[in-house]
Amino acid sequence: MTYSTGIDIVSVPRLMKSVNDGAFLDRLLTDAEKKYIFAKRRPYKHLAGRFAAKEAVMKAIGTGWDKGVGWRDIEITNEPSGKPRVSLHSKAGALAKDRRILLTLSYAKDVAVAFAVIT
Repeated sequence: MTYSTGIDIVSVPRLMKSVNDGAFLDRLLTDAEKKYIFAKRRPYKHLAGRFAAKEAVMKAIGTGWDKGVGWRDIEITNEPSGKPRVSLHSKAGALAKDRRILLTLSYAKDVAVAFAVIT
């Protein structure tokens, strides 16, 4: 079995102002992701988590921005238990094929960290 990993860390304060930037949010997030983060008491924290998660998944897929994968091609939602779930669309889905993606998110005071594993 072949594994691929990706990790990313994001400064939460860096994204605090971005939570009010509609154009940025529209480029980065799906409607479901926006609904999720704005249901939270500190949406900027969850915005940083989604940003880190998407970067980690891109690294695990092996694309970065080189192969036409966009922010919204990677969607991070949550299972009822709260566990993050990755859905791939368009080019990201084609590149990952039918491989399984596992994702974990963690937060400390000023950072959000995401780690993705593709099996």
